Amino acid sequence: MRATLALAVTGLLAPSVHAQSATELQTQINDLQRQLDGMAESKGSEGWMVPGTNTAVTIGGYVKLDMIYDFDQDMGDSLFVAGLDTANDESDPSFRAHARQSRVRIKTTTPTDAGEVKTTVEGDFYGGGGNEIFSNSRGLRIRHAYGELNGLLAGQTWSNFMQFTAYPSTVDFDGPVGVSFIRQAQLRYTMPLGGGANFSVSAENPETTGFEDSRDNAPDLTAKYKWAGSAGGIEVAGLARSLQTDSATATGDDNAFGYGVLVAGRLNLTDATTVMAGAIFGDGVGRYIYSSFSNNDSSASRSGIGEAYIDANGDLETIEAYGANVAISQQWTPKFSSGLSYGRVEGDQPADLFPNSFETLQSVHFSNFYKVADPVTLGLELSFADKELANGESADNTRLQLAAQFDF
Repeated sequence: MRATLALAVTGLLAPSVHAQSATELQTQINDLQRQLDGMAESKGSEGWMVPGTNTAVTIGGYVKLDMIYDFDQDMGDSLFVAGLDTANDESDPSFRAHARQSRVRIKTTTPTDAGEVKTTVEGDFYGGGGNEIFSNSRGLRIRHAYGELNGLLAGQTWSNFMQFTAYPSTVDFDGPVGVSFIRQAQLRYTMPLGGGANFSVSAENPETTGFEDSRDNAPDLTAKYKWAGSAGGIEVAGLARSLQTDSATATGDDNAFGYGVLVAGRLNLTDATTVMAGAIFGDGVGRYIYSSFSNNDSSASRSGIGEAYIDANGDLETIEAYGANVAISQQWTPKFSSGLSYGRVEGDQPADLFPNSFETLQSVHFSNFYKVADPVTLGLELSFADKELANGESADNTRLQLAAQFDF
């Protein structure tokens, strides 16, 4: 900035400089300094201006390294509890390291006569990729891509049927089971109610799991009330969906109605201590409960819970599913914090038809975070995962995870 100012002053000291008074020169220098200061403030608060427009762009995200040791069996890059292998009854420790959770985010804001237009595009590296022999390449995938104007949101982001109020922080990418965790394309409208409350409705992309030849004939519909204040917050949400199949085995009723109810809340016991809890219940709610989705297989080899199945009469029958989680977080010092969270999922699918589908999932996370500097955080987590099948088989795993995250 000083170099720019010096060049400008040098230009002013050309042949006409002797004709100007010292006062006039000082006035021009002061004006130029104010302009440069204003540009710096604008860049810091609003981002970089796109040339020829009034659109400001900001770039953010983080780089994260995860180092993982599984004591019992390899569970991959995240603690996906539904993926536990119940056929493996031996202890097979494994270690791996990756940077797939690293992400990049671009945001824009544009003032218009209709209001401020905002857009967000974010991606991470949990897409497909190469091998670990020499490149460890990973594909960039879309997490969020949406625009906003006056309470209207259009694009892909977190579902409106999701519990932000009671979602604990974990070192693991996934976090505890039993929470609502889903991103998809949607059209949403949020109406502020005042006093920290709002009401939102959405029409979202439908997708059905658990049986062959499913057909999505209508969007999933959601509605949510949310309040947040200094004492904590609460969310209550509802989901309605249409399930349909074109399978030849569905000789009876080939469509069904699915629904879900979500309640979540958090309470700030002190400035440093917070407790939170959430619960989800539904019939045909399926994939909206994290880890409860299923492969599209109506045979006895089907895994997961899914949303529905075709019964012996050829009718499409929905499946009840439940999810719950509780957590507590403690800020020990300005730099060090810890959290303990527990999650559980249960499904009510017929055990005689699907003996290999899981009946319950559980996970526990003991998470610790140390902020080395504002943009640098270290994480250490001990977690436990347990899976029980309808046929009585089970599997579990204990994981130790170390992470380093660099925000930008």
